[in-house]
Amino acid sequence: MFPEMDLEEVDVTDLVDSIPSETKWTYKMDYRNRRAVLDEYGRPVRTKSYEEFLVETAMKILCTERFQYVVYGEDMGVERSEWPGWEDTEIIRDIEEALAAHPEIEQAEVISMTRVDRGMDLTIQITGLVGSTELSEVIDA
Repeated sequence: MFPEMDLEEVDVTDLVDSIPSETKWTYKMDYRNRRAVLDEYGRPVRTKSYEEFLVETAMKILCTERFQYVVYGEDMGVERSEWPGWEDTEIIRDIEEALAAHPEIEQAEVISMTRVDRGMDLTIQITGLVGSTELSEVIDA
């Protein structure tokens, strides 16, 4: 009935790259509780602007431990489990490189970073292909 398709032939990058940057969106996540943000009807909430898209994308990268998930390439995520033993400059480099590896992010600059409890209080300036924003968040290490 349906022709068989070899998933190796599907290039997801081409599909995503063909979408204009200003129209890109993603679902919002509550990273503290590790669940999707839902509206009053129980449906997942989507980002409403390019800036929100950049923040959600950056949070996904910052909350993903690098090399832990086979579904992601080796450029996806940060090495958070290593942060407690690293110098601040190493953590900043890890964050900036991980964010800049995303095709939609041209540059990421950690403006401030303070160690708090078991994590980092971060302010990051993110420049995307068609906009920029600032992320200010505490990330657990």
